[in-house]
Amino acid sequence: MDGAIITRRHFFRGLVGATTFAFIGSLLSACGSNQAPTRTTVPSTSTVTPATGASPSPTAAPSPPPAAAPTAVPTISRTRKLTMRVALATEEAGNFIAVEKGFFKDVGLDVELVTTQGTPGEVIPLVAVGQLDLFSGAIQAALVNARTQGVEVTIVAGEGALRRGNVFHAYAVTKQLYDQGVRSVPDLRGRTLAMPSDAGIDLLELKKVLESGGLTLDDVKLQLIRLPDMPTALQNGAVEAAELVEPYATIATKQLGAAVPVVAGDTIVDIVGDNFPISVIVVGPPMLKDPALLEAFLVGYLRGARYYLQALQDPAARAEVVAILKNRTPLKDDKLYEQMTWPGVSADGTFDVATLEEAQQLWKQRGKIHQTLPVDQLVNFRFVTNAAKQI
Repeated sequence: MDGAIITRRHFFRGLVGATTFAFIGSLLSACGSNQAPTRTTVPSTSTVTPATGASPSPTAAPSPPPAAAPTAVPTISRTRKLTMRVALATEEAGNFIAVEKGFFKDVGLDVELVTTQGTPGEVIPLVAVGQLDLFSGAIQAALVNARTQGVEVTIVAGEGALRRGNVFHAYAVTKQLYDQGVRSVPDLRGRTLAMPSDAGIDLLELKKVLESGGLTLDDVKLQLIRLPDMPTALQNGAVEAAELVEPYATIATKQLGAAVPVVAGDTIVDIVGDNFPISVIVVGPPMLKDPALLEAFLVGYLRGARYYLQALQDPAARAEVVAILKNRTPLKDDKLYEQMTWPGVSADGTFDVATLEEAQQLWKQRGKIHQTLPVDQLVNFRFVTNAAKQI
């Protein structure tokens, strides 16, 4: 099956074996996301591969907390191996840094970062049954659907966020339309707008952006496109507008000259609020039942995240982080790192959970979930709060 397109049935049979396939297969309809379809290829020996691809990003940031070395880093009794699925986005840099600078090893962990071509809806069940220890990625309706179906997955920390000075999203139109006078949110009425998913937290972001110009989601034509394909889609006119995420915002607007932002930077923060959450760390029952193990992981992660925040202001640290991202992702262009907006991340691993209440209401209205859940069934910041106290 090497290099071939595989069905979900073969995907999960190869990964978790016949004993757990029936359980996971029964969850897919409830957990499936509505991301743009992608072609999934996997090597015959494994359906998870080491993480080596991403979307990074640089600008000035709010002052991060001092990156003081911990006085007594907690460790677990023996080295433990953990496997974490990452989405290879720059806002997940804390994980890359923690691996390469030894922050996980300092707390007795051997963390392997892996990537799959599966959607969050396909990966979440693997975390629930312990085939993966942790999952990192964008907040999706699939998390709510999983919990509704009794799959005990929980958000334990926030990662990437839209923070003042570090907004790595932009809403742009084609250069041709911009030259024709399409230059503001009201001008997007009736336009085809590309999004990576119509069931993620960024749908709430788009809703708020459109409302700032007197529009609703029904006033645009959403088209689901993979993030890497958006610059080309704008360049050839396949779409008229797009929600761009770094580095694709810089590629589309600065390198290709194919698009012009109509809403970008801190204007988005003014609309959606500061520290608007984008990506999170999710675990299942096996990790939740071992608080010492989970807190040790989060200590390592937070040290990585805070080093990343230090790099936003410290040139030496930035050079080191760029080297780490170049090693861990396919983005090798130094100039792109200089031009891009680096994402904001949460220094303490938390965010305002009221955002999840709003997102759930929207997902329910759009038919992405059947029912909303209390946020305390979706989020538990106790572990990351304890971890922050140990740094």
